Amino acid sequence: MSRPATAAVRLLTGEREPVRLATTADILLHGLQAIDGVPAEIGDRVLVKDQADPTQNGIYTASAGDWFRAADARTTRTLQKGTTVHTQIGPVNADRVFEFTADEPAVGADAITIAASVPPDIADVVEEVEALRDETQALKDAAETSAGQASASAAASAANAGQTTADRAATNSDAVAAAAAVVSAQAARDASLYGKGIFPTTGAAIGFGIVGNGPISAGSGGAMATWPLSLPGATVGGAAGRFVGAGGALTQILITAPGSYTVAPTLSFAASAGLAGAAAVAVMGRNVDVGEYFWTEVSAGLLGLFRVDAGPVATDIGVRSSTASIVTNVDALSRIEGLAVTTIKLTEGTGSVAPTCFRTYTFSTGVVVEHVVTARASERRLLQLLSNGPAVYTANFDLSDGTCTGTGPALTSFSMIALGGGEYECRAVVTPTANGAANVQTRFSPAGVFPFTGDGASGVYVRNIVLRLPSTTTNLFPSSDPTNAVFTKTNCTAAAATVPEVRVCRSCRRWSTSSMCWSMAG
Repeated sequence: MSRPATAAVRLLTGEREPVRLATTADILLHGLQAIDGVPAEIGDRVLVKDQADPTQNGIYTASAGDWFRAADARTTRTLQKGTTVHTQIGPVNADRVFEFTADEPAVGADAITIAASVPPDIADVVEEVEALRDETQALKDAAETSAGQASASAAASAANAGQTTADRAATNSDAVAAAAAVVSAQAARDASLYGKGIFPTTGAAIGFGIVGNGPISAGSGGAMATWPLSLPGATVGGAAGRFVGAGGALTQILITAPGSYTVAPTLSFAASAGLAGAAAVAVMGRNVDVGEYFWTEVSAGLLGLFRVDAGPVATDIGVRSSTASIVTNVDALSRIEGLAVTTIKLTEGTGSVAPTCFRTYTFSTGVVVEHVVTARASERRLLQLLSNGPAVYTANFDLSDGTCTGTGPALTSFSMIALGGGEYECRAVVTPTANGAANVQTRFSPAGVFPFTGDGASGVYVRNIVLRLPSTTTNLFPSSDPTNAVFTKTNCTAAAATVPEVRVCRSCRRWSTSSMCWSMAG
């Protein structure tokens, strides 16, 4: 069952999200037009690679007006040498992979060069894996921390051995995204592992799982929300998923893990109280097809890479990776991929509120500090970092659009870094104008206006709050955890929460946890 590359895969391989079309000649970056013989549509991702002015090359979003660079391809880091992108359609460029070849180009100033990419030879990849293994062992002897990082790097390369660029990356990164479940309880882990490139047994890998659903009977009487999908009376198991209701009816089914079954299971929508008449049939397919690869545990704490050969049979190709070395990367990769992860939610109070989480800090004149918050939109999407007294600044961050603004005499700069899955690192760089103590505040709102009327349930996800010196990682606060008592919470509470899975709206490219994105919701 072929799987497209995920966001986590793109982190490991330097691959951008696929483009629909790629140019064959210089074009005007304005208006809808034919690209490679195919009419471009509004919202299409287009690889522009043949401009007479090579500084204009890159990945763009087509528009009836001026085209704009895609959100994941606007910076030097995202267009650096070795970055690849797959083209979906077009008589000349369909299914071709292109590679950015300029070394750290300044977007808009330096030439951005793009060439057809050729996948590396299998033997070369294997040699690279062996070299990385040797390096890993040497680093283990030197320092345990470095060993873990090197081993994770070796594991990422090992999964690449013997596969085509797209398929080998899908197997590897999906395995990384699920590897944490290997060390958890058996019953809980199976549902997490299936369909992510890692399976409890070889039999489960070459068996059949849920790959989708048939036509939906919408039913009526439900609510607009997302619920876990249940599979009563299933033979074997391991599948997981969610279903979405809107306007009282079933609108969408999301299979997040296919499981392994001898008989197609029943899809149940009982979690939505009042929903009646909703139905759909599970569509089955082989979990790993002939020619594809998967991971499974070969001994405690050790993963083995297998290939599915004709039969089908699972063939051990001899590649191994320490589970422990992969686990350290799972949380970050899950965030990038938009998977459900554990974090912290700040929830507003009721009535007139200005929900704020803050800590007092003593500033020194001219000593630059960075106020950094890692956050993701929930019901509220506008985050504000601010202080007063010796360091007057206000930085505003839209966690849906990925845009920011700022004011104040102490504010040197402000920025947002997309971490993937709708999560951002929001940063305000501050140069205090006087000595003294002040509250370093993190607050949120629906429209950037304080106070507002809180509903007691809405809020924003905040993974951590940090105050640090530039170019350092040491937190000047005693803790970065918003739930910790070192932070004072006014008009809000902080508690552990699970961020739901998110997807990107094809139209506006924004992250959303529901079938309706922010722009559609108004």
